[in-house]
Amino acid sequence: MDETDNACVFCEIAAGREGAGRVLFEDEQTIAFLDHTAVLPGHTLVIPRAHAADIWEISAESAAAVMRTVHSMAARIREVLRPDGLTLFQANRSAGWQDVFHLHVHLVPRMAGDHLTRPWVASAKGDDELAAVRALLAPPPEP
Repeated sequence: MDETDNACVFCEIAAGREGAGRVLFEDEQTIAFLDHTAVLPGHTLVIPRAHAADIWEISAESAAAVMRTVHSMAARIREVLRPDGLTLFQANRSAGWQDVFHLHVHLVPRMAGDHLTRPWVASAKGDDELAAVRALLAPPPEP
């Protein structure tokens, strides 16, 4: 599926036409379900019921509802699976590594020594470089 594809498997899940056996939680605004391509046991996805392709399309209210469900599912994963940690991941558009173009958050229970690795190596940036980016991103001062 690409960004221009009209078929949305997550909308099918939200409508109850797909993946019913994987649903862990649902409310009026969100659904949490097991990822059928799970990288580790307990790998869970949380989506908004209303289609929003990515973070730039979702309303603030729907994004807040998604995060409430993420928080709740993280607590449940911790209580039941007792992982050593948890990786949350949310990607946007092809360049951001998004594969299904319906906003979703991955919750991946982690165990020390599991097979997953970081996708990048961080390196410190200089104050000048950070100041230049800050000047672009920071809101202008109020009058």
